[in-house]
Amino acid sequence: MPTASSVHPLEQPHSGRLLLCASLAVFAAAMVGILLRPLGYLSVFWPANQIVLVLLLRYPRLMRPVGLAALFASFVLADLITGTSLWLSLGFTTANLCGAACGWLFLRRQSQRDLQMEGQYSALLVFFASGMASLVSAAIGGPISAWAFDLSMRQGLLMWWTGEWMNAMVLLPFLLALPSARSSGAKQERQSWALKLLPALAVVGLEMTSYMVGNKVGSLVFSLPALLWCALSYRILTTAIITMVVFVTKVIVISNIVGFIPANVLDVASLRLGITMLILGPLSVAGSHAARAELLHRMRYQAHHDSLTDVLSRNGFVQASHALLKRLTHEGSSAAVLMLDLDHFKRVNDNHGHASGDRLLRDVSQVLTESLRPQDVLGRIGGEEFAVVLPHISFEDATAIAERLCHTVRSGRFLTAHHEPLQATLSIGLAYKQTLQHGDSLEDLLREADLALYQAKAQGRDCAVWTAPLSAA
Repeated sequence: MPTASSVHPLEQPHSGRLLLCASLAVFAAAMVGILLRPLGYLSVFWPANQIVLVLLLRYPRLMRPVGLAALFASFVLADLITGTSLWLSLGFTTANLCGAACGWLFLRRQSQRDLQMEGQYSALLVFFASGMASLVSAAIGGPISAWAFDLSMRQGLLMWWTGEWMNAMVLLPFLLALPSARSSGAKQERQSWALKLLPALAVVGLEMTSYMVGNKVGSLVFSLPALLWCALSYRILTTAIITMVVFVTKVIVISNIVGFIPANVLDVASLRLGITMLILGPLSVAGSHAARAELLHRMRYQAHHDSLTDVLSRNGFVQASHALLKRLTHEGSSAAVLMLDLDHFKRVNDNHGHASGDRLLRDVSQVLTESLRPQDVLGRIGGEEFAVVLPHISFEDATAIAERLCHTVRSGRFLTAHHEPLQATLSIGLAYKQTLQHGDSLEDLLREADLALYQAKAQGRDCAVWTAPLSAA
């Protein structure tokens, strides 16, 4: 499995700049949490610990002593500026960092897709990891808060544990999914903006209804169906953002009604655990939906690509070429079709083994792919035979490409499976149509190119041959 250093393939900044940026981010998050703190008690919403956890996952160098010291100092500085005593700040900061380190130890070896919330069990992994991290943090911070705020040990542990776990489930999925916004996730079907906005509008409507109903137990879950709709309609990052906004709003609104204070410890703990469990629903659905989309994408890819060379398989080439030629015919444009055959390929298998033959096919496929234009269609249609469709091309350019492919393979440096030098050449047949018309089929063009290929072999191989009558048609 990938280690933490490969979870987010982003360029890591210079160490000094990394420490500064990480420290500022944690300091700012801690200040936000302190501003949301009820008078004389712990914060209602504390984002700093989750930011620390994500920073540790993205930049493992922060786990070194100097990195941990910088993060520790950021927490303490925020506390001291806002009037918290030094000893209390040291205790709370130790609890915060120990919890983040516990979450890091569990999550750092998970797959990249799971750490981007795109795996089938991503939400459950985050759920259990944040639960364990919250327990470790509460084991340290709970007794300290009980002593600081004159609570019983049970009250201190409950308030810290439930608050930390709820904060993690609200914020951590969003932070983990954030980098995947730049990745090429599964494409959604094109829809009008109105249809795309319906799930989000449903969330807004149900949330407003829940607040109109008032402080009722059932109103907490009013928006759950709409959140599940979002999970099935949007990418994981969008779902994580909507879920985070919904439940952060709930926490802030409910905290003003119930009062997140020691006198209401059981109600507050129950509410926080309820929110934590509710968040798991839409995030689990979104992760499963993303995993299913990725699986379907892989299956489609495997169905249309050759497993050895990674170019289009015969079936994939035929489908792609039919679609391309149909569009070119509608436009009245030109096209060339090439049939390519590796010369004396059987000798490679007989003299050097099938592993060397497989390696040669892979290497030649890569050379062909790099030599063709992005709009050209390349496929392996059997054994050592390949085919290419060149759209929007003149006859002169098509023959130049065919000759260039021969030259590139002839001068290429290929190796056997035992790293011995290997010589390879291509024979190519070309068929050309200056203006595609209805009735011009892929099969006819391949047949003409195949006839030209036989002529190339008859002329001694390692050359390209084209048929003038078809090119002039």
